[in-house]
Amino acid sequence: MSRVAVVVLLVACLAATDGCVIPGSSAKAAHSPAIGDTCLVGSWTLHESVNTDGYTFNNAPLRVAGLRGATMTFAVDGTGSEDFAESEPLLGTTADGGKLAITIRGTWIFSIKGTAGHYVETGAKADLPTTATFNGKPADYHSSYSPDNGTYSCSRSSLSMTTNDQVQTDSWSKG
Repeated sequence: MSRVAVVVLLVACLAATDGCVIPGSSAKAAHSPAIGDTCLVGSWTLHESVNTDGYTFNNAPLRVAGLRGATMTFAVDGTGSEDFAESEPLLGTTADGGKLAITIRGTWIFSIKGTAGHYVETGAKADLPTTATFNGKPADYHSSYSPDNGTYSCSRSSLSMTTNDQVQTDSWSKG
């Protein structure tokens, strides 16, 4: 069989099936889902998001943690969404001891690909409805989410994701 015929056959076979066998060989070409790692597929509930200095208040970076109850869903086609409707606030303490609480709502839609413990998100930046209090009084605050990339560790029941800059780590459970 000529090389051109093998290439045409292989392309046609991959496009039509989840895998194929080339005549005269035992090699099987496996179809990889758009999401990459199928361990990511499903609905996840956030236990905690910890961000060491990606948030600021009065022009000073601060550590925040929270968002327990946010949900994230990944489909095999690589579609992802994160919903903050039921999430708890992010809580932080400023250098002078002030208490900041940031409540985020809304949903962010993006695409994700996970391979060998590394994820890459794509999509548009999304502004999200946000309210905040500082020492119990309303404070002006704005939140947005942008696609990112980093590392992940996934099992049947848990997912941990850390951004490449090591600023944010999210701990999720299945369901």
